[in-house]
Amino acid sequence: MKLYYLLFICIINTVCSYAQVTAKLSGKILDEKGNAVDGASTSLLKIKDSALVKLAFSDKNGLLEFENIKPGNYFISVTHVKYKKYTSQGIIVTDKSITVPIADIVLTEAATAMDEVVVNAKKPFIERKADRMIVNVENSIASAGSSALEILERSPGVVVNQDNAINLKGKAGVVIMIDGKPSPLSGTDVINYLKGVPAANIQSIEIITNPSAKYDAAGNAGIINIKFKKDQRQGMNGNFSLSLGQGRYFRPTAGVNFNYRNKKWNLFGSQSYFQPVNYTMFYINRKFFDADKEVVSVFDQTSHIKQPTISSTTRFGADYYMGKKTVLGIMFNVNQNSSDRDGVTNSIISFPDGQVDYYSGTNIGSDEKRFNGFGNFNIKHSIDSTGQELTVDIDFGKFNASTFQDIVTNNFNRNNVLLNSSKLETDQDGLIEVRSAKADYVLPLSKSARMEAGAKMSWVNTDAEVNFYDIVNNNRELDQGRSNHFLYKENVNAAYAIITKEFEKSDIKAGLRMEHTNTNGIQLTGGESFSRSYVNFFPSIAINRKLKEQHQLSLSYSKRIDRPGYRQLNPFRIFVDPYTYVVGDPALKPVLTDAFELSHTFKGRYVTTLGYSKSKDVITDIFVQDDSSKISYQVPANLQDFYITSLGAFIPVNFKKWMNGSISGNMYLNKYVSPLQGGTMVNDYFSWDVRLNSTYKLGNKGWAAELNGSYQAKNAWGLFVIRSIAQVSGGVQKSFKDNRSVLKLSVTDFFKTNRVAVLVAYQNMDFFTNRTWDSQIATISFTHRFGKNTIQRARQRTSGVEDEKRRAA
Repeated sequence: MKLYYLLFICIINTVCSYAQVTAKLSGKILDEKGNAVDGASTSLLKIKDSALVKLAFSDKNGLLEFENIKPGNYFISVTHVKYKKYTSQGIIVTDKSITVPIADIVLTEAATAMDEVVVNAKKPFIERKADRMIVNVENSIASAGSSALEILERSPGVVVNQDNAINLKGKAGVVIMIDGKPSPLSGTDVINYLKGVPAANIQSIEIITNPSAKYDAAGNAGIINIKFKKDQRQGMNGNFSLSLGQGRYFRPTAGVNFNYRNKKWNLFGSQSYFQPVNYTMFYINRKFFDADKEVVSVFDQTSHIKQPTISSTTRFGADYYMGKKTVLGIMFNVNQNSSDRDGVTNSIISFPDGQVDYYSGTNIGSDEKRFNGFGNFNIKHSIDSTGQELTVDIDFGKFNASTFQDIVTNNFNRNNVLLNSSKLETDQDGLIEVRSAKADYVLPLSKSARMEAGAKMSWVNTDAEVNFYDIVNNNRELDQGRSNHFLYKENVNAAYAIITKEFEKSDIKAGLRMEHTNTNGIQLTGGESFSRSYVNFFPSIAINRKLKEQHQLSLSYSKRIDRPGYRQLNPFRIFVDPYTYVVGDPALKPVLTDAFELSHTFKGRYVTTLGYSKSKDVITDIFVQDDSSKISYQVPANLQDFYITSLGAFIPVNFKKWMNGSISGNMYLNKYVSPLQGGTMVNDYFSWDVRLNSTYKLGNKGWAAELNGSYQAKNAWGLFVIRSIAQVSGGVQKSFKDNRSVLKLSVTDFFKTNRVAVLVAYQNMDFFTNRTWDSQIATISFTHRFGKNTIQRARQRTSGVEDEKRRAA
């Protein structure tokens, strides 16, 4: 611990000692009568290549300021809806400049005043920034009618594996965030939530592989942040959308977003309704062995699952501008989801020579209801004009899940004569309550350096109960051996500090985060309990260096933690079929990861990345097979070590004015090494993936097309080998003359290649699984915008529910 303290103090002292003098540009924007012009959009650009340096807006007094400007030659461009565009003469900033006055800028009223400005420029579907990849969902034709999960499955480096876990570049431990707030769910629960969120509500998805110390240290693979649409225009604005999809079953979606903004208030919200009928086919082939490792039995199981779902999501928020320096905000997000699952599993149990031993058929029906709701109160106060500010967030959430299962199993001999039958019912109830409070403080140290610091406290209480009932002569008999009641409490207290320093050709960002974790769990049925208390330090550093005019090099390091999810700690036995169940392990330890990343950017567009990470006690699901009873169970386990080395590239592709797109790809080596079940498991694979995204302008009458494709080669994940996955999707759209209405037609997974197949060959386990779903869907959608288009500065903020909510189950 002392070593980290000394390192942090050295970083602060070193960074602060290199303060470089930069300049502030200041002036006023006036109209022809000498009145101040409020809200003029100004851009500071380099004379050499017109590269954008900074953006700013004039305030109600017409004041315009650009701070932290390095020596160079610049000019200013000014636009406003009521005035003609203005371009200034050259402005010279020397290394001795402190404040550079700008002559008053006088705007000339346009000959024909415009009521509004329509912004037609569109961002590409995939953008690569210095610290993240951005998927601009609202600009994608093929995203129409899709769910948030389906968008994630098409995102660079993201794979949803056979157990409904989300992996990023071959690594588990991904934090899913919603509008900067980690999701309250994990595992299958977060998957079910994302299935119910329509893509029409999503603005973009950010993929952050090496977060700074400001973020919670959770998430070994990084962060996926799903940002919902939030309008930035004055007055009342919004849009509504309707889509009708057809795959194996019908999938209607409807939604509306609104935003009202004036000088004091900003109100925003959305309501969506999604009613897909999901379909999954799951096949598994398992072999069972005797003491001499000879095959004695082979299971062929096929499951067909139909799951109609009704999902409703409501978001509402408000910002109140108390004055120039203080903003108050509230936000609520509620998702209600209900589904009826109808599943049929047929099993053929054979001898090694192929002769049938007996048949088994299981019908599983379930009624599931979920409520996910959280709220946030926040305040942001600008202490002075130098950029010193304080932000406080208070969050609370409540998450309920209730599931009833009805399971009927019939066994037949090889002549289809009924041998026996059984009926089982389960009641599962889960409640999670989350509270957190955090504060973030920003202090400029000089014109080229600043410090960020913050603290956070969070509390989580979970109460999960499952009861199994054997149905005998139409009477329910409680199965005490499988029923359980589990309580879990967790408290995490954290603090961090970050120093950012800019030099002439480089910048550095170094931080240290401390987290103190207290946990307590009790299994009421058996009286077993556990408690832990531990402190971890998480350093992070990022260095950017401009080598030449067109080359930039970035190096980053961070230490991360992945705490086990609440369901993974829960020792419940969840019934899947007569021969398979899922169970948790309260003895799981958190995973610690050291991650390094080196990236090179050419011309600000072409990015290559080299990464390496090592995880200790990595958590993955494993199978344990009992050859005598023919029953297998899935359990999360700490494997000893996991290594991954990766090389990635991002290449934007543009052809004249009618084609825009990108090619991205990764090569990586995953390696797992661990003692397991009496042996040493070594599972390593060299794998790669590639993704093509492209849009095409078809003439000048509002027609456009999109074509996207991806391929993920075979790779390793824990005990499993996941076979290759591929898909191709596309569509066309028509924008009407007013640019407010858009009609889209899209088809996903043209060739039905989006499926997950898994191989396991270790010790006494030799099985193969293949999961397919309703991935080929044709969708027609219509979106219409209403209100004005005049742009006003939007408040940028995130709020404070952190890692503890991601792991809720």
